[in-house]
Amino acid sequence: MAPRICLLTESFHPKIGGGETHARLLSAVLVRRGVPVFILTQRQLRSWPRVDEVDGVPVRRVGVPGSARFGKFLMMPAALLALLRWRREYDIIYVCGFRTLGPIAVLLSLTTGCRCVLRAESLEELSGADTLRKFRRGMMRRTAFFILAMRNALIRRADRFLSISSVIKQEFLEYGVPPERIVSIKNGIDVRRFSPVSLAGKMELRRRLDLPDGLLCTYTGKLNRMKGLEMLLRAWQRLVARHAEFHLVLVGSGANQFLSCEDELRVFVRDNDLERSVTFTGAVGNVHEYLNASDLFVFPSETEALPISLIEALASGLVIVASRAGGIADVVDDGVNGRLIEVGDEEGLVAAIEDLVRHTEIGERFAQAARTKAVEVFGIDAVAEAHERLFRSLIEPPAVAPAVDYASE
Repeated sequence: MAPRICLLTESFHPKIGGGETHARLLSAVLVRRGVPVFILTQRQLRSWPRVDEVDGVPVRRVGVPGSARFGKFLMMPAALLALLRWRREYDIIYVCGFRTLGPIAVLLSLTTGCRCVLRAESLEELSGADTLRKFRRGMMRRTAFFILAMRNALIRRADRFLSISSVIKQEFLEYGVPPERIVSIKNGIDVRRFSPVSLAGKMELRRRLDLPDGLLCTYTGKLNRMKGLEMLLRAWQRLVARHAEFHLVLVGSGANQFLSCEDELRVFVRDNDLERSVTFTGAVGNVHEYLNASDLFVFPSETEALPISLIEALASGLVIVASRAGGIADVVDDGVNGRLIEVGDEEGLVAAIEDLVRHTEIGERFAQAARTKAVEVFGIDAVAEAHERLFRSLIEPPAVAPAVDYASE
């Protein structure tokens, strides 16, 4: 029998982001492979239906809509009640982003006998270092430290911890997760949808998307703080002063995001007379077309676990400039399939882009290597197969399916 999966996540479609995109794609492929999956997620807006179906996967939304900052905490009791209500419909709770929902899943696992897999969507989910930085001293810091210690004591009892990058695996080990319970499976994408096009195809897409000629540089993802976008615009101001034909496309939105910086970015563009050199697309459903219309992909994020946007650009065969942050180095091999700069290095970003524009033969070599790595490492079919093997190992007798690593780092 195929294991039945409840994929528990704070955020899902129609919200657009790397984690949401991966959960949507993975769940659809698993269902096509005969693995029953339903999504349990937060109802962030009142207009979103409580019961839905996305790509053939049932979706159930719970919690109090309308609170970007506290919605994930308000979801906790609603998720607990929903998991109890639908206990007969799943064998495994798969938590994508376990910072707040992980304790609930592990508690249910310990008390009802279901199995539990925790997947980190971002860095410091287990360490809680970002939370502790908010309280530098005194009673509040001691209280936060105590709560984190109690939470970690509980969630370390999960059946498996899924690592999507080497930095996350290292964090798991540093905070006491037994090595035999850590499984390494990368994020996956549809490498057929995200694939290179011919020069003629690129020009046709530019006409259809109303994008200019000249060098087209693109970022895709959430327009949030910590993505390095403020620095990117400062660098772009310097670039277009020397290269009037350069154009930047920001694909994505900060809408309904607590960390959104979209309004500030738009003000910067307006106040610095960059409207002719920067395009904001908003949230779109055809990200692959914007990538195919582009020449270069830029990703200056300050912290990342394993960014889906970057993998999509890799598969599209783009020349990539990205920051050396977190799991980005698991995607971009500096000098092989892209160029890495230090986090926050505005001068380095400008220099890297200009250098790649001058030496087109280097960019062509990077693009070919990028596509090859995307197909070999990040194809969603192989990623879904690795997930299925993991899930089956948790419900089959140990002698039949021992715990092993299911994908290389």
